[in-house]
Amino acid sequence: MPVYRIQHGTSYRHEAPAASAWQTLHLRPRDDPDQRCLEFELDITPRALDLASRTDAFGNTLHVFSVRETHRHFAVQASSLVRRLAPVLPEAADTPTLAVSRVATDAAVLDGEFTLEQFRHPSPLVPMLPGVDTLLADLDPAAPALEQLAALGTVFRERFTFDPAATDVSTPLADVLRQRRGVCQDFAHLYLACVRRLGLAAGYVSGYLLTRPPAGRARLIGADAMHAWVSVHLPGHGWIDYDPTNHCFAGDGHIVVARGRDYADVSPIRGLFNGGGRHALFLGVTVEPAEDPAEVG
Repeated sequence: MPVYRIQHGTSYRHEAPAASAWQTLHLRPRDDPDQRCLEFELDITPRALDLASRTDAFGNTLHVFSVRETHRHFAVQASSLVRRLAPVLPEAADTPTLAVSRVATDAAVLDGEFTLEQFRHPSPLVPMLPGVDTLLADLDPAAPALEQLAALGTVFRERFTFDPAATDVSTPLADVLRQRRGVCQDFAHLYLACVRRLGLAAGYVSGYLLTRPPAGRARLIGADAMHAWVSVHLPGHGWIDYDPTNHCFAGDGHIVVARGRDYADVSPIRGLFNGGGRHALFLGVTVEPAEDPAEVG
């Protein structure tokens, strides 16, 4: 049962003084069945006197605050201690087929699981793209859904290249599909478009990866920064997380911060500044093993 210490730093340096700032944060790791946030602390510079938190519509912790002090440098440091269990995957053969999963999802919504419906349709950053049909062409609707989710990941591995210089947060998803290059956020959005095209419910997951993996395990793409993957609802088995950037199901090294329909719902830091002109943004993330407080002393 691994425990991780997470340090996440975000800072802005303005070319001119900023008179104030208003910000929202999705930085506190979630409490989920396989995960518990044991400690969380925010350090904000300049000091925010009105820091408050609430639970958003997706069950994430949202912090809101303002800074009313004139500043050129603005920084947020988030420190977390998280206990993470390895998710238990069902046997692929025990999962329904893609075709049955779609019908069962329809039935679940009609039977009262209305929250599933919002994860089946286009969202602000994941439009319906008929072009994704080319990525789904070799999937077998009569095969177990879990097997086919992995097969879709293989399509991503064979056709797409991780390239931090290819896109930015404003790049349309259609451009990612066309140029076949991008980063974890792009691949998560595109994988969502594919799964939703199949008629299943699928959400976006924002989180972290272990910075230095244990001996014998490969370092995953996306460490040292916030990472993104997807969560797919399989009727009878619940939500199952898959990482299309690393072509694997999420394990105990995937630490969940927030869940939503796409990145727009779970942006780590979002807001505005009054003044300041242009700014330079600096980010840094470290995720390392830590001692479990329950086992100390």
